[in-house]
Amino acid sequence: MDVVDAQIHIGPDGIQPTLAAMDALGIQAVLVDEFWGRRPYGDPEFFEPGHALPNGAWRSLCPTAEAAALQHPERFATVLRVDRRDPDLEAVVRFAGAAPHIRALRVLSTWNPDEAAAFDSGAYAELFQLAADAGLPVFVYAPGHVESIAQYLRRLPALSLIVDHCGMAQPGLSIGRPEAEIARVESVEYFDEVLRLAEFPNVALKWSHEQVGFQAPEYPFAETRPFLRRAIAAFGADRILWASDKTVLPYTWSEILHSVRDNAELSAQEQSWILGGTLRRVLDWRRSEA
Repeated sequence: MDVVDAQIHIGPDGIQPTLAAMDALGIQAVLVDEFWGRRPYGDPEFFEPGHALPNGAWRSLCPTAEAAALQHPERFATVLRVDRRDPDLEAVVRFAGAAPHIRALRVLSTWNPDEAAAFDSGAYAELFQLAADAGLPVFVYAPGHVESIAQYLRRLPALSLIVDHCGMAQPGLSIGRPEAEIARVESVEYFDEVLRLAEFPNVALKWSHEQVGFQAPEYPFAETRPFLRRAIAAFGADRILWASDKTVLPYTWSEILHSVRDNAELSAQEQSWILGGTLRRVLDWRRSEA
């Protein structure tokens, strides 16, 4: 099976150990969101590698991921984080669109209350339009704010958008909301809001962090399976893509992979789409036949 992981983080000296682990697990390729994770939350350089701009925006860099993709183009590709406040946003997106190793953009659109409010108000439209013009899909991290995604999909039918982490809330990221609203977005019932996005053909769902979103802390995370079946019924398996995010979650890469690969409730075709086929299609990242 052609298994492709839609999100891992690596940093300096991470290429060879990652390749070895991929070979051991039978993972053909990975999409890297470079994040070193060396600094505590709240540190001004938390999202390194990169640098702050004079207006407070953060311009991400991806030196390790770029080196990995250039050395092993069949095994690695890059997703580039972008900040809508970057004064050179158009140039950054155009560069990304022209770079063969960059397959998509990623925005952390609800990481703090100010950006969440901007996302809800439609302030990401310019960034999304630039991405659509450049032919770049965008991974959107918007836990608890998926209702606001529909406005962009309606306005930009050429935009290819992937909802990060099942669209579900992550602990500690509902700050600034009333208590009742926090309870709503952190409940498993919130998945109903995510499934409503299936009406838009230009949106896909990243199946990741399901252990957190659906409150299934123990391998093989069987409690998540009914939610995956609902997602397949709504989106179709060809619009669901698997990601481990194994460098963040407290599980082994093998556990996260095999919770899907060994799910007997999935057909062989569903597994093929979710574990690699969908990402290949959405990112136009074709596997070499050589």
